[in-house]
Amino acid sequence: MIEIKAGDTDKIKVENKKEAVFLNGKPFDGEILRISDTSYKVYKTNRIFRVDIVERQGKEMKLKVNDQLIDVSVTDHIDQILDKLGMNVAASAVVSDIKAPMPGSILGISVSEGDEVNEGDPLLVLEAMKMENVIKSPGEGKVSKIHIAEKENVEKNQVLISFE
Repeated sequence: MIEIKAGDTDKIKVENKKEAVFLNGKPFDGEILRISDTSYKVYKTNRIFRVDIVERQGKEMKLKVNDQLIDVSVTDHIDQILDKLGMNVAASAVVSDIKAPMPGSILGISVSEGDEVNEGDPLLVLEAMKMENVIKSPGEGKVSKIHIAEKENVEKNQVLISFE
């Protein structure tokens, strides 16, 4: 089951079962025809809707439905479970510490205290089991303290870098 939130409307639960598609537990009594990868025609109760995907970024979309733009977000069952556990994407984007994922040796540090980092920025290189592992920032933040130095050996779960 997925949930779709379109504009300011309530979430719509969509289930695709063998016999039909269900919206909020009720069978969808229309038809959807795919025109192209980004265009569809929806037939429902003697009405025709043209739906175009104007923009798509992950699970967020901007749809054009009969010349009206609508922002849409989709969540699947994994997103719903993570949200119930308080582990949604917004909560996980906050970075406080980077810990060593495994024991190893620090080959290089790419940031300094006071640096602003974005998600995906390389922070350091950790050599473990003769492999170089680039440790990247999991979110945005400002480096408040670097707890290690180059060529230092570290243990698993040791705090390497702290963020404000």
